Amino acid sequence: MAKRRRSWLAACVLVAGVVSSTSSAMAQGAAGKAPAPADPKAAPAGAGPAAAPTPTPAPSPADAEKDAAKLFEDGKKAAKANQWEKARDAAAAAFKLKPDPAFALVLGQGELRTGKPRDAAEHLDLFLRDAKNATADEKFVAQKALDEAKTKVGAWYLKVNVDGADVILDGKTVGRTPLPAPLYLDPGNHELEVKKFGFQSGQEQIAAGPGNGYETEVTLAQAAAPPPDKPADVKPKEPKEEPPPPPPPSPQWRTYGMIGGGALTVLGLGLGVGLTVAANGKSDDADAQLAAIVRLTPNTMGLCGATAFAGNKAACAELKNTLSSQDAYANGAMVGYVIGGVAALGTVGLFLLPKLPFGRKLMGVNIVPVVGKEQTGGVLVGSF
Repeated sequence: MAKRRRSWLAACVLVAGVVSSTSSAMAQGAAGKAPAPADPKAAPAGAGPAAAPTPTPAPSPADAEKDAAKLFEDGKKAAKANQWEKARDAAAAAFKLKPDPAFALVLGQGELRTGKPRDAAEHLDLFLRDAKNATADEKFVAQKALDEAKTKVGAWYLKVNVDGADVILDGKTVGRTPLPAPLYLDPGNHELEVKKFGFQSGQEQIAAGPGNGYETEVTLAQAAAPPPDKPADVKPKEPKEEPPPPPPPSPQWRTYGMIGGGALTVLGLGLGVGLTVAANGKSDDADAQLAAIVRLTPNTMGLCGATAFAGNKAACAELKNTLSSQDAYANGAMVGYVIGGVAALGTVGLFLLPKLPFGRKLMGVNIVPVVGKEQTGGVLVGSF
């Protein structure tokens, strides 16, 4: 049994190697071709049209103002209860919806009490500067909180000789000159750049310390006018090279041959695999039948044949039929693998035909059918 199985297994491995090399050749040929552009409107196979996401409508100005007022009241209540994180978050949300300087007092107090003195200083300064309806008590509280925040950060007072210049602090644009307030800095090293179109940019560096104030004057010089462009040397136009002629279209016989070869490859391999599975099943049946014969035969008698045990006659006949079926399936599988392998080689040959000099000549050959009263056939049209 093992000898029979090794024979058709070796055939399977041989044909699988042929098919594997065939797939590699086809992949290398296909690598030289540019992939066809995907259709952006095409939907995936089996899927319906994709539903467009529904955009979230922006709140109206009236709704935004109403929401901001409610958030600010929540922040004030949280501040009175010394719930500073809650107060900071509510005031920040209100300020985002409506950047009203009146919201900056609660926001700055919350930031100061939660370890963000630089943000607190910016918002408290904004409140004192732009909150027109602030009461004297609110201004007193804001000034006291701002003085406390300044002891934890540095304050950089910047003067620039040009208005409308961009001020960039540590890579982030923070405003345009003239700045309405100093730049509040966390302790540490900072880099400043001031630039405006038509002027040379200015750079400054500072090592800020807590509670310190710094004054810097930046003078931007007018940028020099670029030299006039030199007239470019006029070169005579070179004659355009004619593009090479397009390759001849693939003849129909090559297309049909590749389609038929691919189908025959799949059919042959499918037949081989199916018959291989059937042969395996018959081999297992034969092993089981032989084991049963051995188990029922006395030691002094033969299994099958002239000296066989008389009770084994029917079992031996069944075993013979099983072995015959196994051989038939194995032979059929071999034929299927051979057909699939030959068809695969032919398909690859047709696919690679345009890459060979002789193949490119054959690409211009077509078969023209001829049908008449007295004759029916075809005519080869082209040159070899």
